[in-house]
Amino acid sequence: MESLAGEVTLSVPYDDVPQAPAERPVSRRAGILHILSRSLLTRAATLPLTALTALASARTVVDAVGVPGYALVTLITSLPAVLPIGDLGAGAAITEAVAGQGGDRDPVRGTLASSGRTLSHVAALIVVAGTVPAAFGAWSLLLGGAAGAQADTAVAVASVFFACTLPLGLGRSLLAAVNRTHTVVLLQAATGFLTLALTLSVAALHLPAAAFIAAGFLAQCGWGAACLLLAGRHLGIPALRIVLTSARGAAGAEGARVRRLAAPMAVISAASAVAYSTDRIVLSHTTGAAAVAAYSAGAQLFVPASSLVGAAGLPLWVHFARRRHTGEDSSPRRHLMRLTAAFALGGQSLGLGLVLAGPAIATWITHGRVHVGTALMLCFAALLFVQALDYPASMWLTDAAGLRFQATRAVVMATANLALSVPLAYFLGPPGPVLASFAAYAVAVAAPTLRRAMTDA
Repeated sequence: MESLAGEVTLSVPYDDVPQAPAERPVSRRAGILHILSRSLLTRAATLPLTALTALASARTVVDAVGVPGYALVTLITSLPAVLPIGDLGAGAAITEAVAGQGGDRDPVRGTLASSGRTLSHVAALIVVAGTVPAAFGAWSLLLGGAAGAQADTAVAVASVFFACTLPLGLGRSLLAAVNRTHTVVLLQAATGFLTLALTLSVAALHLPAAAFIAAGFLAQCGWGAACLLLAGRHLGIPALRIVLTSARGAAGAEGARVRRLAAPMAVISAASAVAYSTDRIVLSHTTGAAAVAAYSAGAQLFVPASSLVGAAGLPLWVHFARRRHTGEDSSPRRHLMRLTAAFALGGQSLGLGLVLAGPAIATWITHGRVHVGTALMLCFAALLFVQALDYPASMWLTDAAGLRFQATRAVVMATANLALSVPLAYFLGPPGPVLASFAAYAVAVAAPTLRRAMTDA
């Protein structure tokens, strides 16, 4: 990880930081196509590297601590996603602040400081919430049979290191807001190699499962710090210093503006967390460690494919936000329909790859000790398709009203998803929760979002 003390802007006052040069004007369509293609191609180029490092890391964990240990590591590392936190929706406020800044950097500084302050306070609460129950052995009971006796130590370690990633994670949103999603992707690929190096080191030292968990979060801290450094250089502000010192400041007028967009975005993130990240816990209670391991091995392939869709679509948020601030009309419905069709085709192609190659690769991860069937990968492929289909429409509806609408639909989706996951996991095993996610997302989110977006276009 790069030392934080090495940041050049730490020794430079805010107003003395040189301003970033203006970008060359380009046509509206050429500009967004260039940004989308750049992000997509970068993600496509790095996806094999990211997948290989993730698979190698997973195989190393299985080698070192066995299938039960691997189930514990994946169960604990997925817990942060269950929490209704993420960046507390700050990414939405940051995107709007950058889109409407003009030549004034103060709104961006204020939004970043306000977001960092909130996340720093939440991080402190996370540490308390993770370590105190662990001291009384509560986590072993809560997480079910797949967790094992090491669960309390593992959760305590995870809570401390995860807390450090929260404010630093704002770097991803800041880079995306300045149309540098491809840089985020490149740094993600580098983070995969750092995670693998740390994982191999932990295995060589024969450390317990908690050390593997810490290794992943340490790599995420490095990723967040690097994103803040690069975004700060582009915007001409000391972004890393603003975040690191934000906890000491007092709340200002930016707080209300952040909450207007961040609140519904936080609800969406929380609902998504409940919908998807509880799958391993449901399987742990209804089946056992083998089912959690099988699900996790399949998810190792689904996550990179899903991130490819996200990398291609995230720049649309920035594009639509800037058009709102410049007073231009939104893109016509035909343009939105073309984007939707393109994303649907991409999701279908990726899903086909999951079905054809997924079972063999996922079974290889676990050394053949756990069978990953075609049914599980079919469910992941269906979920990927419906998410890709919905992506352009969800990026269209990212103003305050659109985010409130999406927040309502996300809550409905999460409720239906959890209600379906338990019985389907009991009867179908690992494919059950994924099938529940697909059904709930298609009915509660994708259909109404597409209908509203096409109506507004």
